[in-house]
Amino acid sequence: MSAPARPGPPALAPPGSRRLSNGLRRSETGLLALIVVITAVAAIALPDFRTGLNINESLNNAAPIAIVAIGEAVVIIAREIDLSVGAILGLSAYLVGSAVGHFHGPIGPVLGVLMALGLGAALGLGNALLVNRARMPAIIATLATLSIYSGLQVIVTHGSQLYASQVPTWLAGLRSGSWLGVGPFIWTAVICLIVASLLMRLTPFGRDIYALGSNPGAAAYLGIRTQLRNFEAFAFCGALAGLGGLLYTSQYGNIDATAGNGFELTVIAAAVIGGVSLFGGSGSPLSGVLGAILLTEIENVLALMRISIFAQQTLQGSAIVVAVAVYAVISRRLRRPVRREISLSGPPVDAPLSSPVPVALAPVPSGAGPAGAPQGPHHG
Repeated sequence: MSAPARPGPPALAPPGSRRLSNGLRRSETGLLALIVVITAVAAIALPDFRTGLNINESLNNAAPIAIVAIGEAVVIIAREIDLSVGAILGLSAYLVGSAVGHFHGPIGPVLGVLMALGLGAALGLGNALLVNRARMPAIIATLATLSIYSGLQVIVTHGSQLYASQVPTWLAGLRSGSWLGVGPFIWTAVICLIVASLLMRLTPFGRDIYALGSNPGAAAYLGIRTQLRNFEAFAFCGALAGLGGLLYTSQYGNIDATAGNGFELTVIAAAVIGGVSLFGGSGSPLSGVLGAILLTEIENVLALMRISIFAQQTLQGSAIVVAVAVYAVISRRLRRPVRREISLSGPPVDAPLSSPVPVALAPVPSGAGPAGAPQGPHHG
């Protein structure tokens, strides 16, 4: 009597699931179209909006948010979340801003960038340790580190401020500089977007992150080092938050113990509104950038219309709710023909009748999640 057949490894998604990826991938195109429409309407209705100074200020304000949102998007795609990015940004802004004043010449900017990236990555690894070693849910672990890093910020500042006069000239003038007509803030955001997009599309790191976010169990079954990828995702997010802190120092000059407070909410809002699914496995670095541009543009329009800051916060929260609701509705509708195709195709030929239905591992990087129903957050 022959031994019963062993089920094979989880298979890739069937061809029908491509409709899901292609459909949700259009969210970025739709968001870009929305940005264009808002820009056109605002330029017609508000003369101050279409000035070169206002456009430059708006893009400079969006750049730090976009940079940190890129890192947050990678973590969320891996089915985690990082609530500590605001505290990492504030702590990096003060420590790096204070340190680079002691270095002169061309080495100053280089060391400043390396210090910001290194400090942010180290703080991000602290989050990864709690999630992967202490087995804490990411939302709890990063909420705890948010308090820890904020407390460290109070300790290192001693309740004082880092004044603009203490910041080196190259950093103080970074925001107002220009190269080929484009400011350094914008160039930095573009470089971060290109690097992150290449990582997520063309490297094993990116493919593993999408697989991990789509189906953690299947990813581990196929030998993907899920904990290592989690460490790398949190370190990457922390590094970009540290870099954002360096730009934050240049943007505001005066840095105190409250720097970065609430920044994490804006960053998460940018990623979610841009199309990154909170269920993991869906979205791209471009999603975070587009979300940051949209949020900044709406804030700019409301400010020009003399709308209260409290109304802006209400609108930001409402935008998150709408984005998640729209994503859920679209996902359910697109998954119906996929599930129907899976049920009609039946189990694999070489698998026993009791074997599970093949699950999706890694969707198209710029697309959306797996062919099954969305799953809850993975906690290592």
